[in-house]
Amino acid sequence: MQEKKVYLRTTRNLYYKQEKPNLKVYYSYTTPVALEIDGQLKVSENQWSVTTGRHLTWIDGGNKKARLKRDEFNRLIEQHKPEPNFLKTVSMVSTMFGLMAKGQDQKKTNAQKKRFFDNVRGLSFPDDWESLPEKEKSKRLDKVEKVGLDKI
Repeated sequence: MQEKKVYLRTTRNLYYKQEKPNLKVYYSYTTPVALEIDGQLKVSENQWSVTTGRHLTWIDGGNKKARLKRDEFNRLIEQHKPEPNFLKTVSMVSTMFGLMAKGQDQKKTNAQKKRFFDNVRGLSFPDDWESLPEKEKSKRLDKVEKVGLDKI
């Protein structure tokens, strides 16, 4: 999907991203303020600043009556906007840490990488993790990194 920002005007504070094939998310600064779902524009009422209000007008042409209440807009965001991929992020951090720790104590490196992955919801380590040899721990952590980075 398109990760790049498309700016609506010369300001760098108003842009959209094509987050999914049928979903365009408009941002004022870094806050989602409007969605285009299957070609239908859904704009939040202004709950922020005068500048963001101007951004909303640029998005919907000033059609304030069609704007959604805060709760309704937030439900649409939760329903349609993709969740960040924490496993991928943690895998990148763990991989970078592994590169920086090259040649260091493997036990300490594995322990730190495990701490990174302990924060990923839905990921758990076996009960016998502490009794595994460090080489086996490294192998398993490397495999998790590869899964997280879509290299498998």
